[in-house]
Amino acid sequence: MARKNRDADWLDQEAAAQESQPAEPCWLCGRPLGKTVDRFHPIPKSRGGRDTVPVHPICRETIDANFSASELVRHAQMGIPLTDNETVARFVKWIANKPADFHSATKGGR
Repeated sequence: MARKNRDADWLDQEAAAQESQPAEPCWLCGRPLGKTVDRFHPIPKSRGGRDTVPVHPICRETIDANFSASELVRHAQMGIPLTDNETVARFVKWIANKPADFHSATKGGR
């Protein structure tokens, strides 16, 4: 006797629930996230950070290109947003109207 695939209905319901949920915003730019999502440590793991936040891959590259681990810790401890950096602020303004999965080469920083 063949077994029926009892999990098929559950999987369909799970997929429908994920599609109906609003997209989570990116931690840096605030745009809805696309298919590819990076998990970023605002306080680097090397400095004791455990929490992660969702970001676009291009936003992650911009953060990595403009901040060292010690600068990220300093921003977190003092409560200074990363967008206070002029380069990052220009990036966030530029990317604001791009689609969620937009990607482009990131200029090296520092």
